[in-house]
Amino acid sequence: MSQPQDFVDVAIVGGGMAGVSLALMLQQSCPHLSVALLEQHPLPEAAASVELPSFDARATALASGSLQLFDRLGVWSQLREYAAPIRRVQVSDRGRPLGVSLRAQTEARASYDGMLGAVIENAALGPVLHGALSGTDVRLLAPARVLDVQMEEAGAQLQWSAGEDSPMQLLRAGLLVVADGVNSPLCRRLGIETEQVSYSQRALVTTVGLQRDHGGVAYERFTPDGPMALLPLPRRHGQHRMALVWTSPEEDAAEIESLSADSFVRRLQRTFGWRAGRIECAGEVSSYPLSLSLAREQWRRDLVLVGNCAHFLHPVAGQGFNLTLRDCHGLAQSLARGGLAQNSSERLDLLQEYARSRQLDQQLTIGFSDRVPALFAAPGPLARGLRQFGLLGLALAPPLRAEFAGQAAGFGL
Repeated sequence: MSQPQDFVDVAIVGGGMAGVSLALMLQQSCPHLSVALLEQHPLPEAAASVELPSFDARATALASGSLQLFDRLGVWSQLREYAAPIRRVQVSDRGRPLGVSLRAQTEARASYDGMLGAVIENAALGPVLHGALSGTDVRLLAPARVLDVQMEEAGAQLQWSAGEDSPMQLLRAGLLVVADGVNSPLCRRLGIETEQVSYSQRALVTTVGLQRDHGGVAYERFTPDGPMALLPLPRRHGQHRMALVWTSPEEDAAEIESLSADSFVRRLQRTFGWRAGRIECAGEVSSYPLSLSLAREQWRRDLVLVGNCAHFLHPVAGQGFNLTLRDCHGLAQSLARGGLAQNSSERLDLLQEYARSRQLDQQLTIGFSDRVPALFAAPGPLARGLRQFGLLGLALAPPLRAEFAGQAAGFGL
C-alpha cells in the first residue's frame, strides 16, 4: 500500500550544512527511503555560481575523515576548487620550546589523499552541498517554517508554512531529524533540555593576509591570551591568506575587537609570534560567545538530533562539524542496515544501536574539546610543566601521536 503524499520516511528540519549532508548520505545509503528537507530560509538556486567574498570569509576546517565522506558523496571534486589543503599541523605553547608537528606524509593513519584535512570557505561549502541535492529525490521544502510538531505512534506530524500569508500544511514522517542550531526552538518545543557550560570567552574570527605562502601549514597556538588557530586558505588576488580563530576572555575580546585594523595586526603578531611569518593585514573581525552546549537527549523513538542542537563545541580543535558529519554517517549506515521498521519496538532498537555506535567518538571528541583549552590556559609552573610533558610525549612517541592524529582526523574509531 503506497503512502499518502504528506508522508515521508525521514523528515530533516534544518537545511544548513548538517541537514544537507545527512540528506545526501541518506540518498546514497538508503535510496529506498523517502526524504524531505525543511529549511525556513530560501535555498540558493542549484545552477547559481558560487560567489566568494574578496577577502573576509568564514571558513570550516574539514578533517581528513570528512574529506573521505565527501569524496564518497561525489562532492569533494568540486569542493576542492575552493579549499586549501592542510599538509602539516603545528601545535605549540607560546614561549615554550617544545611543540608537535604532524605531517601528512608521516601520519598515514590521519591523512587522506596526501592531506591531514582542508579548509574551505563557507561561502562555497554551503552552495556546493545544496547544488548536489538538485540531482537527488530529496523533497526540498524551502522556505518552510515548522510551526508545531507532534510525536505519534507511527512517527512525527509536522505543521509547517511557507510564510506568514501561506496556509499551514501537514507532513508526517516515520523519523524526524532535527538538524537545527544552538538553542533550537524546535528542541524546546519537544521538551529536550540542553546542558550549557559557559567558558566566559569569545572567539574572534577574521581572515588575515600574510607576507609569505603558508605552505599548507595549520597552526594551533596556545598563548596567555587564549588558544589561537591559523588555518590555510586559498590564495586570492595575489594575497596569501589564512583564517584566524582567536579565543580570549570576554573582557579582553571586547578590547581586541575594538582595535583599529593596524593595531589589531600588531597585537596579533605580538601574541601569536612569527611562526607563520609577517602578518600584513586583517579583514573585519567578528566574534561570538563560547560555550559547551549538549542536548540531554540526542534521540528518542522516531527522533534524532544532529548538528549544533545536539552538541556545540569549543572551536579549539575544529571538531564540531567533523563530529556532526560522523554522526550523520553513522545514522545513515544504521538506517541502511535496519531500515524503518513498522514495529515500534524495532524502530526503538534501531536508534539505540545508532546511539551506542556514536557514544565513544562523541565522548572522546567532546571531552578533548572541553578540557584542552582549560589546560593550556592554566597559569603556574605545574600547569606549564604538564603541557610541556604532554607535548614531549606526543613528539617522542609515534604510536601515541598516531592515535592522537587518527582521532582528530575522524579515523580513530
